[in-house]
Amino acid sequence: MEMMEGLRIVDFKDLLNVLNSLEDELKQLMITALNAPEGLELLGTKLDYLCEFIVSEENEKLWRQWGDREDVIQCTKRLRATSDEALCMVEKMRALRVYTEEWDMDLYLSLLSASVNEERHYAQIDGTSKVLFIGAGAFPLSAFIIAKETCAEVVCTDIDHEAIYHGEKLAQFLGLQKILHYSDSHLRHPEFLAATTHVFIASLVAEKKELLEELKSKVPPNCKIIVRYGNGLKSVFNYPLEISLLKEWQVKSIKRDNCIYDTIILQPHKMAAVKAT
Repeated sequence: MEMMEGLRIVDFKDLLNVLNSLEDELKQLMITALNAPEGLELLGTKLDYLCEFIVSEENEKLWRQWGDREDVIQCTKRLRATSDEALCMVEKMRALRVYTEEWDMDLYLSLLSASVNEERHYAQIDGTSKVLFIGAGAFPLSAFIIAKETCAEVVCTDIDHEAIYHGEKLAQFLGLQKILHYSDSHLRHPEFLAATTHVFIASLVAEKKELLEELKSKVPPNCKIIVRYGNGLKSVFNYPLEISLLKEWQVKSIKRDNCIYDTIILQPHKMAAVKAT
Protein backbone atom coordinates (compact mmCIF):
# COMPACT_ATOMS: atom_id res chain seq x y z
CA MET A 1 0.00 0.00 0.00
CA GLU A 2 1.08 3.58 -0.70
CA MET A 3 2.53 5.32 2.32
CA MET A 4 2.32 9.04 3.03
CA GLU A 5 3.69 10.48 6.24
CA GLY A 6 3.03 7.24 8.06
CA LEU A 7 -0.49 6.77 6.69
CA ARG A 8 -1.37 3.36 5.28
CA ILE A 9 -4.28 3.30 2.82
CA VAL A 10 -6.63 0.52 3.90
CA ASP A 11 -10.04 2.07 3.16
CA PHE A 12 -11.63 4.96 1.29
CA LYS A 13 -11.28 7.27 4.30
CA ASP A 14 -7.52 6.85 4.17
CA LEU A 15 -7.61 7.62 0.44
CA LEU A 16 -9.58 10.79 1.11
CA ASN A 17 -7.08 11.79 3.80
CA VAL A 18 -4.17 11.34 1.36
CA LEU A 19 -5.88 13.37 -1.36
CA ASN A 20 -6.85 16.13 1.07
CA SER A 21 -3.33 16.19 2.52
CA LEU A 22 -1.82 16.53 -0.96
CA GLU A 23 -4.15 19.44 -1.70
CA ASP A 24 -3.29 21.20 1.57
CA GLU A 25 0.46 20.68 1.13
CA LEU A 26 0.41 22.01 -2.43
CA LYS A 27 -1.46 25.13 -1.31
CA GLN A 28 1.03 25.74 1.50
CA LEU A 29 4.02 25.17 -0.78
CA MET A 30 2.65 27.65 -3.32
CA ILE A 31 2.77 30.28 -0.58
CA THR A 32 6.29 29.19 0.34
CA ALA A 33 7.40 29.35 -3.30
CA LEU A 34 6.42 33.01 -3.46
CA ASN A 35 8.40 33.91 -0.33
CA ALA A 36 11.45 31.64 -0.11
CA PRO A 37 14.14 30.70 -2.67
CA GLU A 38 13.85 27.00 -1.89
CA GLY A 39 10.07 27.03 -2.26
CA LEU A 40 10.08 26.37 -6.00
CA GLU A 41 12.12 23.19 -5.60
CA LEU A 42 9.92 22.00 -2.72
CA LEU A 43 6.78 22.60 -4.76
CA GLY A 44 8.28 20.80 -7.74
CA THR A 45 9.21 17.87 -5.51
CA LYS A 46 5.65 17.61 -4.19
CA LEU A 47 4.29 17.59 -7.75
CA ASP A 48 6.79 14.84 -8.55
CA TYR A 49 5.41 12.88 -5.60
CA LEU A 50 1.88 13.34 -6.93
CA CYS A 51 3.04 11.96 -10.30
CA GLU A 52 4.57 8.93 -8.58
CA PHE A 53 1.35 8.44 -6.64
CA ILE A 54 -0.83 8.28 -9.76
CA VAL A 55 1.38 5.86 -11.73
CA SER A 56 1.47 3.37 -8.84
CA GLU A 57 -0.22 0.09 -9.81
CA GLU A 58 -1.19 -0.52 -6.18
CA ASN A 59 -2.88 2.87 -5.97
CA GLU A 60 -4.70 2.18 -9.23
CA LYS A 61 -6.15 -1.00 -7.71
CA LEU A 62 -7.39 0.99 -4.73
CA TRP A 63 -8.88 3.60 -7.03
CA ARG A 64 -10.89 0.98 -8.87
CA GLN A 65 -12.51 0.13 -5.53
CA TRP A 66 -13.39 3.61 -4.35
CA GLY A 67 -12.83 6.06 -7.20
CA ASP A 68 -16.52 6.24 -8.14
CA ARG A 69 -17.61 7.40 -4.68
CA GLU A 70 -19.02 10.94 -4.78
CA ASP A 71 -16.80 12.15 -1.92
CA VAL A 72 -13.70 10.82 -3.72
CA ILE A 73 -14.83 12.42 -6.99
CA GLN A 74 -15.27 15.84 -5.36
CA CYS A 75 -11.94 15.54 -3.56
CA THR A 76 -10.30 14.63 -6.86
CA LYS A 77 -11.71 17.73 -8.56
CA ARG A 78 -10.33 19.97 -5.81
CA LEU A 79 -6.90 18.33 -5.95
CA ARG A 80 -6.81 18.60 -9.75
CA ALA A 81 -7.61 22.33 -9.59
CA THR A 82 -4.88 22.85 -6.99
CA SER A 83 -2.27 20.76 -8.82
CA ASP A 84 -3.11 22.65 -12.04
CA GLU A 85 -2.51 25.97 -10.26
CA ALA A 86 0.71 24.67 -8.71
CA LEU A 87 2.04 23.38 -12.03
CA CYS A 88 1.29 26.71 -13.72
CA MET A 89 3.21 28.50 -10.97
CA VAL A 90 6.19 26.16 -11.30
CA GLU A 91 6.27 26.57 -15.09
CA LYS A 92 6.20 30.37 -14.89
CA MET A 93 8.90 30.54 -12.23
CA ARG A 94 11.15 28.08 -14.08
CA ALA A 95 10.70 29.97 -17.34
CA LEU A 96 11.58 33.23 -15.59
CA ARG A 97 14.74 31.70 -14.13
CA VAL A 98 15.81 30.34 -17.51
CA TYR A 99 15.58 33.57 -19.49
CA THR A 100 16.66 35.97 -16.72
CA GLU A 101 19.35 33.91 -14.97
CA GLU A 102 20.33 32.17 -18.23
CA TRP A 103 20.03 28.60 -17.01
CA ASP A 104 21.44 26.11 -19.48
CA MET A 105 18.39 24.37 -20.92
CA ASP A 106 20.28 22.23 -23.44
CA LEU A 107 20.75 19.38 -20.95
CA TYR A 108 17.16 19.69 -19.74
CA LEU A 109 15.85 19.53 -23.29
CA SER A 110 18.08 16.59 -24.20
CA LEU A 111 16.75 14.57 -21.27
CA LEU A 112 13.23 14.92 -22.66
CA SER A 113 14.09 14.42 -26.33
CA ALA A 114 13.58 10.65 -26.22
CA SER A 115 9.96 10.83 -25.06
CA VAL A 116 9.12 13.72 -27.37
CA ASN A 117 10.77 11.94 -30.30
CA GLU A 118 8.42 9.04 -29.57
CA GLU A 119 5.51 11.44 -30.01
CA ARG A 120 7.08 12.80 -33.18
CA HIS A 121 7.41 9.28 -34.54
CA TYR A 122 3.81 8.18 -34.06
CA ALA A 123 2.48 11.60 -35.15
CA GLN A 124 4.91 11.83 -38.11
CA ILE A 125 6.07 15.38 -37.44
CA ASP A 126 8.85 16.82 -39.61
CA GLY A 127 10.11 20.15 -40.91
CA THR A 128 7.10 20.58 -43.22
CA SER A 129 4.58 20.23 -40.38
CA LYS A 130 2.48 23.01 -38.90
CA VAL A 131 1.87 22.20 -35.25
CA LEU A 132 -0.66 23.74 -32.89
CA PHE A 133 -0.40 23.31 -29.09
CA ILE A 134 -3.61 24.19 -27.23
CA GLY A 135 -3.14 24.82 -23.52
CA ALA A 136 0.62 25.07 -23.90
CA GLY A 137 1.41 26.87 -20.65
CA ALA A 138 4.53 28.89 -19.88
CA PHE A 139 7.02 26.05 -20.28
CA PRO A 140 5.85 23.79 -23.16
CA LEU A 141 8.86 21.53 -23.48
CA SER A 142 7.30 19.31 -26.15
CA ALA A 143 6.64 22.36 -28.34
CA PHE A 144 10.16 23.70 -27.80
CA ILE A 145 11.80 20.38 -28.61
CA ILE A 146 9.70 19.82 -31.73
CA ALA A 147 10.47 23.32 -32.99
CA LYS A 148 14.16 23.00 -32.17
CA GLU A 149 14.71 19.53 -33.65
CA THR A 150 12.45 19.68 -36.71
CA CYS A 151 12.22 23.43 -37.48
CA ALA A 152 8.47 22.89 -37.89
CA GLU A 153 6.32 26.01 -37.51
CA VAL A 154 4.63 25.90 -34.08
CA VAL A 155 1.85 27.99 -32.58
CA CYS A 156 1.23 27.72 -28.83
CA THR A 157 -1.98 28.99 -27.29
CA ASP A 158 -3.04 29.56 -23.70
CA ILE A 159 -5.79 31.56 -22.01
CA ASP A 160 -3.34 32.68 -19.29
CA HIS A 161 -1.65 35.91 -20.43
CA GLU A 162 1.20 35.46 -17.94
CA ALA A 163 1.92 32.05 -19.46
CA ILE A 164 2.00 33.66 -22.92
CA TYR A 165 4.42 36.34 -21.72
CA HIS A 166 6.84 33.83 -20.19
CA GLY A 167 6.51 31.46 -23.14
CA GLU A 168 7.40 34.20 -25.61
CA LYS A 169 10.40 35.26 -23.52
CA LEU A 170 11.58 31.64 -23.30
CA ALA A 171 11.16 31.10 -27.05
CA GLN A 172 13.27 34.19 -27.67
CA PHE A 173 15.93 33.00 -25.22
CA LEU A 174 16.10 29.66 -27.07
CA GLY A 175 16.31 31.38 -30.45
CA LEU A 176 13.00 29.90 -31.62
CA GLN A 177 11.00 33.12 -32.02
CA LYS A 178 10.95 32.89 -35.83
CA ILE A 179 9.19 29.51 -35.88
CA LEU A 180 7.43 29.33 -32.50
CA HIS A 181 4.69 31.83 -31.69
CA TYR A 182 2.23 32.37 -28.84
CA SER A 183 -1.39 33.47 -28.84
CA ASP A 184 -4.38 33.56 -26.49
CA SER A 185 -6.57 31.60 -28.93
CA HIS A 186 -6.18 29.30 -31.93
CA LEU A 187 -9.13 31.11 -33.49
CA ARG A 188 -6.96 34.18 -34.00
CA HIS A 189 -4.95 32.26 -36.62
CA PRO A 190 -7.49 30.97 -39.17
CA GLU A 191 -4.95 30.63 -42.01
CA PHE A 192 -2.57 28.60 -39.85
CA LEU A 193 -5.48 26.55 -38.50
CA ALA A 194 -6.63 25.74 -42.04
CA ALA A 195 -3.15 24.41 -42.86
CA THR A 196 -2.39 22.72 -39.53
CA THR A 197 -1.04 19.18 -39.79
CA HIS A 198 -0.97 18.37 -36.06
CA VAL A 199 -2.88 19.64 -33.02
CA PHE A 200 -1.83 18.82 -29.47
CA ILE A 201 -4.46 19.28 -26.76
CA ALA A 202 -2.91 19.48 -23.30
CA SER A 203 -4.07 17.23 -20.49
CA LEU A 204 -5.04 20.29 -18.42
CA VAL A 205 -7.52 21.52 -21.04
CA ALA A 206 -10.89 20.83 -19.44
CA GLU A 207 -13.43 21.00 -22.30
CA LYS A 208 -11.79 18.53 -24.66
CA LYS A 209 -14.98 17.19 -26.26
CA GLU A 210 -16.28 20.67 -27.07
CA LEU A 211 -12.89 21.70 -28.45
CA LEU A 212 -12.78 18.65 -30.72
CA GLU A 213 -16.22 19.53 -32.10
CA GLU A 214 -14.95 23.02 -32.90
CA LEU A 215 -11.72 21.81 -34.51
CA LYS A 216 -13.48 19.25 -36.68
CA SER A 217 -14.69 21.88 -39.15
CA LYS A 218 -11.62 24.13 -38.97
CA VAL A 219 -8.60 21.88 -39.53
CA PRO A 220 -7.78 19.89 -42.70
CA PRO A 221 -9.34 16.39 -42.85
CA ASN A 222 -5.91 14.75 -42.71
CA CYS A 223 -4.87 16.69 -39.59
CA LYS A 224 -3.85 14.51 -36.65
CA ILE A 225 -5.16 15.59 -33.27
CA ILE A 226 -3.11 14.34 -30.34
CA VAL A 227 -5.09 14.47 -27.11
CA ARG A 228 -3.53 14.05 -23.69
CA TYR A 229 -5.91 13.16 -20.87
CA GLY A 230 -6.18 11.22 -17.62
CA ASN A 231 -8.99 8.94 -16.53
CA GLY A 232 -9.30 7.07 -13.25
CA LEU A 233 -6.51 7.81 -10.79
CA LYS A 234 -4.73 9.95 -13.40
CA SER A 235 -7.64 12.39 -13.22
CA VAL A 236 -6.19 13.87 -10.02
CA PHE A 237 -3.60 15.60 -12.24
CA ASN A 238 -5.31 15.63 -15.68
CA TYR A 239 -8.75 16.31 -17.06
CA PRO A 240 -10.52 13.11 -18.15
CA LEU A 241 -11.99 12.20 -21.54
CA GLU A 242 -14.77 9.72 -22.28
CA ILE A 243 -13.37 7.85 -25.27
CA SER A 244 -16.66 6.08 -26.02
CA LEU A 245 -18.22 9.45 -26.95
CA LEU A 246 -15.79 10.00 -29.84
CA LYS A 247 -17.98 8.17 -32.34
CA GLU A 248 -17.07 10.39 -35.30
CA TRP A 249 -13.35 9.82 -34.91
CA GLN A 250 -10.87 7.09 -35.62
CA VAL A 251 -9.10 6.61 -32.29
CA LYS A 252 -5.57 5.29 -31.93
CA SER A 253 -4.35 4.80 -28.37
CA ILE A 254 -0.69 5.26 -27.56
CA LYS A 255 0.49 2.92 -24.82
CA ARG A 256 3.27 4.37 -22.66
CA ASP A 257 4.48 2.84 -19.41
CA ASN A 258 4.61 4.95 -16.24
CA CYS A 259 3.24 8.04 -17.95
CA ILE A 260 1.22 10.49 -15.87
CA TYR A 261 -1.28 11.00 -18.70
CA ASP A 262 -2.70 8.90 -21.55
CA THR A 263 -2.53 9.83 -25.23
CA ILE A 264 -4.75 9.21 -28.24
CA ILE A 265 -4.45 10.29 -31.88
CA LEU A 266 -7.69 11.24 -33.59
CA GLN A 267 -8.68 11.51 -37.24
CA PRO A 268 -12.18 11.70 -38.71
CA HIS A 269 -13.63 8.34 -39.77
CA LYS A 270 -14.11 9.60 -43.32
CA MET A 271 -10.37 10.27 -43.61
CA ALA A 272 -9.58 6.79 -42.33
CA ALA A 273 -11.94 5.32 -44.96
CA VAL A 274 -10.22 7.25 -47.75
CA LYS A 275 -6.82 5.90 -46.70
CA ALA A 276 -8.16 2.35 -46.65
CA THR A 277 -9.38 2.48 -50.27
